[in-house]
Amino acid sequence: MSRTAVEIILETPERELLQKIHNKRSVPEFMKQRIQVVLAAATGMQNKIIAVQYDLEVHFVGMWRNRFAEHYRSWCQTDETLRPTWNENLILTWLRDAKGRGRKEDFTPDKRTKIAAISLESPEQSGLPVTHWTPELLAKEAVRRGVVETISASTVSRILKKRFIAAPEPLLAQRENRRSRAVRTGS
Repeated sequence: MSRTAVEIILETPERELLQKIHNKRSVPEFMKQRIQVVLAAATGMQNKIIAVQYDLEVHFVGMWRNRFAEHYRSWCQTDETLRPTWNENLILTWLRDAKGRGRKEDFTPDKRTKIAAISLESPEQSGLPVTHWTPELLAKEAVRRGVVETISASTVSRILKKRFIAAPEPLLAQRENRRSRAVRTGS
């Protein structure tokens, strides 16, 4: 028993906008494929035919047809004064990958913030006989404090780079003085 595909009926301006987006060079190919599916579905084509015509999997065609139809139906049912304008950003948002795809984050924003906070403390406060943190020491300290169960030094480095943790002000001031001294001496 075959199922009936969701019907997509587009007005001329809506169809023209989809075609315009499809023709833009800045739009990634995967988005263009999704727009092709929607445009073909709006002509009344079956998923099997669309899949063969564009060399796609049938389930891919059905998924994007259904997802667009759901968003479009919701958009149409929203009060005209409240709904977002029909534009490129809206369409591309509808055709984006769903959240939850791919590998899940190992470290929550809260854990990353706690690791960054530890890096701003002096290692001596943690009883370590050093004056500066290394990624290895910071990883061990985060585990010791129970912030995370395990973490590598390279992950600590990536977290700190993403946090844009700046050097303390005195270092910046010293660097500034060296520059001005070099300008004065002509070197």
